Amino acid sequence: MVTMNRNKVVIVGTGQVGATAAFGIVTHGLCNELVLIDRSAAKALGEARDLDDGSEFQDRHVKVRAGDYADCKDADIVVITVGRKPPANSNRMAELGFTVGLVGEVVDNVMASGFDGVIVMVSNPVDVMAWYAWKRSGLPRTQVLGTGTALDTSRLKTIIGEETGLDPRNVGGFVMGEHGDSQFTAWSTVSLGGKPFARFLADNQDRFASVSTTEIEEKTRTRGDEIVAAKGGTNFGIASTVAGIVQTILWDERRIVPVSTLLNGEYGEHDVFLGVPTELRDGANEIVELDLSEDEQAKLHHSAELVREHCEGLL
Repeated sequence: MVTMNRNKVVIVGTGQVGATAAFGIVTHGLCNELVLIDRSAAKALGEARDLDDGSEFQDRHVKVRAGDYADCKDADIVVITVGRKPPANSNRMAELGFTVGLVGEVVDNVMASGFDGVIVMVSNPVDVMAWYAWKRSGLPRTQVLGTGTALDTSRLKTIIGEETGLDPRNVGGFVMGEHGDSQFTAWSTVSLGGKPFARFLADNQDRFASVSTTEIEEKTRTRGDEIVAAKGGTNFGIASTVAGIVQTILWDERRIVPVSTLLNGEYGEHDVFLGVPTELRDGANEIVELDLSEDEQAKLHHSAELVREHCEGLL
């Protein structure tokens, strides 16, 4: 007998981020069925039809339609993108008061359907919202994750590529901690072409004397703010990140991605979601504990304190 893997993804929230994530999932043919849910049923329907209209020119047909929370029951992944565009010059934590009510309502409706898949949280502040969704849903820790510092890590690699003129895919390493102001680059993990980045710069001083790790880290941290100031929001980078996470889980690629996941003793932290390298397999599986320097460990603890502080009183 032939068995068919009819995997299904639901995206809740069809604003700029949700719609662009849907486009990424469709253009890469990542699932069999994609369902869009929005408070505005007309908006969800319009986005679904617009996506479906290009099916002739896609490598693989993905059935796209508008739906409701009952569709979450047999979904493999539910992606939550609800929220609003951040005001200029505000940090992600400033969105907490607005977003928490929306996320709570979404999680309740998703769980009422009988859902038992993986929640991928995108709404900011993503580390706090992922923790909140985990607590509110009652799902195991492996089945709730946030996009974490996956986008920030991609930004780091892109900026190193810009600074060196080399393909950013040659860069290894991670940005860790909060997806926000307290994030940090774990330079002890960063390499270029397999060589530790600090050593790479030292061995090529004639070419890269002007390259500064301090400036690279600051550019990585502020890149999102610059994009928001320029165009009013970010959507392509985070949508690519969502599509990559969805693909890794559905296709069982077992990639190590710095998603926001629950720390339960790892790095000496408890009851907090942070962006740390994690094996993705049926969700956020095993956390890869890196041998961080003392300074990096202190930065991780600082990030955890800030995130934990904002989680207090939400339940």
